[in-house]
Amino acid sequence: MADQPHSSIPVKENCYMVGRRNPDALLQCNTYLFQLGGNGPGSLAWCVDPGSQLDFSVVRQNLVHHLGAIERLQFFTLNHQDPDVVGNLAPLSEENTSLSGLVSEDAWRLARHLGARPRQLHFAHRFQGEDIRLPGGHTIRTVPTPFCHFRGALAFYEPESRILFTGDLFGGLNDPGRLQLWGEEEDWPGIAIFHQIYMPNREAVAFAIRQIRALSPPVEIIAPQHGFALRGDFMHSVMDRLEKLPVGMDRLPRELDDAFLAQYQQVFQNLIDAASARLGRQTVVERLRKARSDTPEAADWVRITRDGAELLTHGLHVLPWAMDVLSRGEDTSFHERLKMIVLHSCHRHNIPLPMIAPGTEGQQPDEWIG
Repeated sequence: MADQPHSSIPVKENCYMVGRRNPDALLQCNTYLFQLGGNGPGSLAWCVDPGSQLDFSVVRQNLVHHLGAIERLQFFTLNHQDPDVVGNLAPLSEENTSLSGLVSEDAWRLARHLGARPRQLHFAHRFQGEDIRLPGGHTIRTVPTPFCHFRGALAFYEPESRILFTGDLFGGLNDPGRLQLWGEEEDWPGIAIFHQIYMPNREAVAFAIRQIRALSPPVEIIAPQHGFALRGDFMHSVMDRLEKLPVGMDRLPRELDDAFLAQYQQVFQNLIDAASARLGRQTVVERLRKARSDTPEAADWVRITRDGAELLTHGLHVLPWAMDVLSRGEDTSFHERLKMIVLHSCHRHNIPLPMIAPGTEGQQPDEWIG
């Protein structure tokens, strides 16, 4: 089969996003290639967060396009150990037995279980906040971002280009089909939702942002592992808002129904309206009626009327249940659409998010993974 054209996206001179832009996913995985020193003598090819095995063919193809061969890739960094960050490291290190890496010891303790065997490994936490001298006279700096979203998470800063690679911090969900690299104001809700789901609390995020603001020279580009890269006024606006945004444990108050029932009722109605536009109001009513009879406790959750349904209680738990009931048997894109409607509606009303996983590619809610 003939090679497909490369699909990398320039970030800045000699730096490219070489991951896959997937139109069916709500969560894009960004892998970066930085050719420090360009292609000349003393250059150094650096892969930032090698990415998900789901994207391996695209990542490899783009690396080969820029480098000529995987063997010319010299070192990698990992922000943390999740499989969407480190999944491609095993095949890359098998193909390139000279590959070296820079990672925190906390992250490597877990990442090593995915089977990657680099030739040489350096524990970056020993250099937190310090410049690290690399072969060829190049310099990068580690920036501690603990608990964003892993205790051993580290961002990496290239001071000459002023690009900061931040892993999950500053990541974001994207609306289906929105695949550009650079974030814009309309992408803020997806960034906020991502942090509300994946970051532990506001204090951890604010601490990380303080470390970033203290960098000299100042950061010009933030390149996260998910979603959109940030620059200019929007980058600074995102930092300002994330410092104050309640996330994770900040958004788990007790007595959620007493505090937020009216808002959950509005989100529930938005979900019903969106599903009705696709399926028809009568189909929506029948699916909910049947599911309500199959789930005895649901009789206390939802009232069925001739023309629709009304949320009575347990909004945080009913929304995922209703979303799955209404999307069962439909294509994955419809399920993802309903998911984003619920998440965006909760964000607009500033209420705790239900347990809805973003970006589960190609998996219907009632399928087993075998």
